[in-house]
Amino acid sequence: MLSILRIIQACILGIFAGTLFYKFGGQYNLQHMNSVRALGFVTSMSILLINMPQLPLYMLQRPTFYKHRDQRFFRTSSYVVAHCISNLPQAFTEVISSFNLLLPIVNICTYMQSKWYLILNITTILLSSFITMTTKTVSNCYLHAGLIVSIFLLFSGFVIFPSNIPQYWKWLMHINPIRWANMSFCDRQFSYGYKDFCNKYLNQLTFCKENPEMATGKAYLIYAELLTAVSVKPWVPYIILIGWTLLALLMALIFLNKVEFSQISQSVPQINQRKLSKNYLYDVEIYSSSTESYMEASIESGRYKFLESPKLASSSTTVISEDENVSVRSWREEFRVKIDPEQLTIPVTLMTLSFLDLSFVSMTRLFGDRCGKVTKEEATEFENVSGCARPGIMLALVGGANGSVATLLKCLSGRTPLGGSFTGDIQVNGTKPCADFSRRVGYAERLDAHQPYLTIRESLEFSANLRLTNSISKARRHMHVELVLDQLGLQYYANNLVGSLRDGTGKTFEVAKKLTIAVELAANPSILFLEEPLSGLDSSGTSAILSILSKLPVCGQSVIATFNYPNTRALSHFHQVIILTQEGRQAYFGPVGLNCHEILGYFTAIPRVPHYLQTQNPISFVMGVTGLGIPRKKLAVIDFADEFQKSHLYEVAMKVINAAMKNNKHGNEKDNNMRSISYNYPASFTSQIGLVLLRTQRFLWRNVNYTYSRFTGCVMIGLLMGSLYFKIKYEDTYEVTSRSLYIYMQTILIGVISANNVIPQIGTDKLAYFREMRSKMYLPIIYPVSWVISEIPYFLIATLAFVGIGNGMAGIATQTAADFLAYWSVLCLFTLCMTYFGMMITFLAPSPILAAFLVSIITSLWISTSGVVVLFSDIRFYKWMYWTNPFQYVMNVLTVISFYCDTSKCKRQCQCPQLPDGSYVWERIAHIRSLSAKMISTDVVTLAGMNIMFAVLAFLFFTVLKHNSAHAH
Repeated sequence: MLSILRIIQACILGIFAGTLFYKFGGQYNLQHMNSVRALGFVTSMSILLINMPQLPLYMLQRPTFYKHRDQRFFRTSSYVVAHCISNLPQAFTEVISSFNLLLPIVNICTYMQSKWYLILNITTILLSSFITMTTKTVSNCYLHAGLIVSIFLLFSGFVIFPSNIPQYWKWLMHINPIRWANMSFCDRQFSYGYKDFCNKYLNQLTFCKENPEMATGKAYLIYAELLTAVSVKPWVPYIILIGWTLLALLMALIFLNKVEFSQISQSVPQINQRKLSKNYLYDVEIYSSSTESYMEASIESGRYKFLESPKLASSSTTVISEDENVSVRSWREEFRVKIDPEQLTIPVTLMTLSFLDLSFVSMTRLFGDRCGKVTKEEATEFENVSGCARPGIMLALVGGANGSVATLLKCLSGRTPLGGSFTGDIQVNGTKPCADFSRRVGYAERLDAHQPYLTIRESLEFSANLRLTNSISKARRHMHVELVLDQLGLQYYANNLVGSLRDGTGKTFEVAKKLTIAVELAANPSILFLEEPLSGLDSSGTSAILSILSKLPVCGQSVIATFNYPNTRALSHFHQVIILTQEGRQAYFGPVGLNCHEILGYFTAIPRVPHYLQTQNPISFVMGVTGLGIPRKKLAVIDFADEFQKSHLYEVAMKVINAAMKNNKHGNEKDNNMRSISYNYPASFTSQIGLVLLRTQRFLWRNVNYTYSRFTGCVMIGLLMGSLYFKIKYEDTYEVTSRSLYIYMQTILIGVISANNVIPQIGTDKLAYFREMRSKMYLPIIYPVSWVISEIPYFLIATLAFVGIGNGMAGIATQTAADFLAYWSVLCLFTLCMTYFGMMITFLAPSPILAAFLVSIITSLWISTSGVVVLFSDIRFYKWMYWTNPFQYVMNVLTVISFYCDTSKCKRQCQCPQLPDGSYVWERIAHIRSLSAKMISTDVVTLAGMNIMFAVLAFLFFTVLKHNSAHAH
């Protein structure tokens, strides 16, 4: 996919550049000759920009490399060389595709250009790879890439003439590969394409007056300061480009050998390399109770009586026991809250979930027809499944084909997957579940996706504040969160950021799984659904989670969990189990028993089932004979679903299920109105906005890599541009051109970086968002609104640093405080506009990869049609793109703010800058760029309108498009 996207991108840019610069070559006109010179710069810039979207993809390759390197699959040097060679065909295809479409249209047929830009493309690819190997996060990656792109473009000889570059930066100009590629392009084009002598164009070309006997092309090269050693020594550019390639390979080799970055995704906790936790003794103390002791206590309490709800304890003993209330008691003492433990708990609404003859058939698309005709195939996930879960009951779902029990769990919880047919009857307390049913249950997903920049306590408070009813006071919600933290043994980690758990504990997955359960328990659900709650855990973590789950039924909560391949110890913690056959039919619904003896007794009583040996594991034996495991020998074909329907156990189960569907004794008057049509969010609209906005602000404020990289990038680029343009005045046309292009480069850099930077940040946060949407915590539209609002203060600060440093050193728009404030405000408005544009594309594209490529293509087109590289009067086919281009509006406004001077008042004495020929700087720039000071208000309003348009489109795409739906993930 990446290769195809890059080739398509190269072809699009090639066709666009060809039609934009249509037949400029060979015309003896200064404006057209400048456009031909700009073509080399635009092509070089496009090569840099189109390689930026692949930076995150290179980072995804690092974990695989680290694993293979540690296992000594190959040497690091072999990997680096192979990576270089593997990129050659891709780079060759891109450059050839682009130039085959570009050069014939432009009327520039130079074979050498493809060769030059092929080497430049390879160099850029390797530099991109080097950047990803030397940075920890995507934000840092974009920061480094932005700095390198800034250096290459600023010292290319196009943005600022070589004679205007300060002496202390000359060395960067000489080693810049973009400059040498652009010089090679211009040397070939102007030396061989403009052979007429200057004496024919003395009145038409001003630079010809200084060299009337010289060829026009060579005279232009001298005028544009492009005639250097490249004309005499054509091997110099090769040395520079090959040198950069070797440097990138060498640096990549060094960093891959010496540095290792393990962090890729911040939403999903990673495995930590540390074997022991800092709080190891604490963990041992918390989880010292063994499974055997708990099972013995369970036997004494008679918890294995079939289909009978255990006696619910009073609220004084539901959550807090003598051994577990230390932290809660200390919390009450610290705040001097004199409240009985009975009043701390929030009562659980007792709910009985019963279901009868549930079936789900999914639709799978197949491409089996030779004619390419799409066909659909039906696949039965499960069929005629019945059961019930009373208050205080733990029900396990086992077996089926891949994902069958997970689909069953989703259907029971009201999250029926799309693209299938679901039939059957589900009732809650004897009535049909309403839209508010999802508010009364909790669903702990298999993927532990959380907001990495919230603490564990804040994550629980966020869930509790949005999902608990308004009748519960703020103090009781806070107490409830503390009780859940204490119940799950998370008090020690409560103030740790979720994203830092990978660095602070050796029990990363265990803590993450506890957090996933705790976030759902913070909503005080009547039924807790768990999707593979033991996946990824070791034996210690498994015992801890099972111990926690076993205590939930005491409060009256029901627990329903799925297991693909359970073991006897884990399944023994559950009261009942539903076992599905490989075909998705129900083979068992009944009690589990101690060491699964109830299950074992049922299956061993079926005729033709192999004899059970005492040395065998009970669940392994059952899974084997039903075809769910790996049988040791060939077994007789037995229809376990048919055997179950003929059994006495089935008759008892059906009586209990039918009784549960008719009986509503657990419901009260409030719970009987379960037939509401629409879902009512527990929190008010203003509370939802406030909480989600606070959550997003914490994400941005605590995301040091993102916030720091933005601020640091603006400071460093500001220093670079300020030192480069330091003391450049208006003494000649070279300096005027260089100063006007300062705004061009400033808007390009801040615009492209802002649009690209937001894509991985939303991608990081989206996993947590989808989980929250599936739990219906808040209105979906609030999520993009929070991002739109939260970005404003950060860009105000970043652009202030950029303008204050860069413009202050360059002396641009610093004549008065009003000019500085106006310049800063407009640049900040443009930065927000490009950020909202990046958000819009992120929500429009189905994947971050495609979003990054779309942003790269569109920004490249906008930059080319902004009226600077190609003047508005010379744009033939893309005038519509000029008028819909935020770059041209901000460049026009900033140029007016920086250079406008009312020359109409200049009669005897005038402070307006003048050129040596007596013309005014503002009039020269306004004439060339078709600028008018009267249009500044209109341009600012248009730019503000684009902010609103991109933000509204982002909201629209986010709420309408299917791939942004929580159920699509």
